[in-house]
Amino acid sequence: MKKLKKGQMKIGTVIALVIVALLIGIAGTYFGVRPKEAKVTPYAGKQVDVIMQNEGMNFAGTIVYPANIDKPCPAVLLLPGFLGERDELPVVNTFVPAEGGRPQGMWERTALKLAEAGYVSLRIDYRNSGKSEGLWQDATVTGELSDAKVALKYLSENPAVDKNKLAVCGLSLGGALASCMSNEPLVKVVVLWSAAPDLGILNIFLLPDQQAELEEKGIVTFSLPWGETTTLKKGFFDSAKELHPLEEIGKFKGPLLDICGTNDALVAPQPQQAQKFIDAHNGEEKLVVLEADHTFDNFVGPEKLDQAIDETISWLNTYLKP
Repeated sequence: MKKLKKGQMKIGTVIALVIVALLIGIAGTYFGVRPKEAKVTPYAGKQVDVIMQNEGMNFAGTIVYPANIDKPCPAVLLLPGFLGERDELPVVNTFVPAEGGRPQGMWERTALKLAEAGYVSLRIDYRNSGKSEGLWQDATVTGELSDAKVALKYLSENPAVDKNKLAVCGLSLGGALASCMSNEPLVKVVVLWSAAPDLGILNIFLLPDQQAELEEKGIVTFSLPWGETTTLKKGFFDSAKELHPLEEIGKFKGPLLDICGTNDALVAPQPQQAQKFIDAHNGEEKLVVLEADHTFDNFVGPEKLDQAIDETISWLNTYLKP
C-alpha cells in the first residue's frame, strides 16, 4: 500500500473534518440540534397560529412576537371570556387590511400593541370553542381553566420568552380564570378586565323553566342578554361552582391590576364588583375605572379599549421591565 506523505495526511484530515461538520450541520437542520450557545428568536414581528394539546384534544392559539427580539421577552397569556374566541369581539373603526378590511378583535388588537411594547403574547381558543377540537355544548369552566394552564406552560417553554416574566390577563369569565391561575408559580402578574368575582353569575342567564329543563335533560338552549342563543350541558354550570376566584386571588402576593367599566351591565354594579378582587388581594394593586361597558365600548370604537390596553402595558412595564 502506498504511504501518504505528511502534507497529504494533513489535507485528508482537514477534508474529513469538513465533511463531519457538514453532516452535523445537516443533522441540526433536520433534527433540531443546535449549539447550546445559539440564541433562538423565532418569528420576530409575526403572528403565528399554533396547536396545543390537553387531555387528548387539540386546541388552537396565536402567538404574537415583537419585531425586535435580542433576548428572551416578557410574555402575556390572554384569556377570552364566556363564548369568546382567541381574537375576542370585533372592535368598530379598526381594520385588518390584509384580510379584506375586517375589524380587529379585542385580543388581536391587544396582542399587537403588546408586541409593540416588547411583549410576546399567546391567546387561545379553549377546547370546544373557536377552531379548537370539540363541540361548544361540551365545554366546562374547569376544562377552560385546564387549557389555560397548559397554554401558560407552552408559552413559558417558547425560546423567545423569559419564563420568569409571565403575566396572565383575562376578560370577563376569562378574568375569573386568570384569578384562579394566580396560584401558578409561573404567574408573576395578574390583570383582570371586567372579571366576574362569583361564577354563580352564569346562572342568571337561565329562566326558571330553563333551570328545570337543565336539571331534567342535562342540556339546555337559552338566550343571552345581548340576543345570542347558545346551548350548554349541565356540566358547564356544575363546574363553575368548583372555582372560587376571590379565594384564589386572596392567596396571590404579586401585583394585581383590575380594570372595569361603570356601564357594565353583566358584572354589575361596578366598580363594586371589581373592588371585591382588590379587597381580597394582599399585595401591590390598582383599580382602574373607565366610563365604558363590559367590553370597553368595543361596539363604539377603540378609544376605551385602548385606555385599558395602555393601563395594562404600563402596569406590566412596572413589574416585568424594571
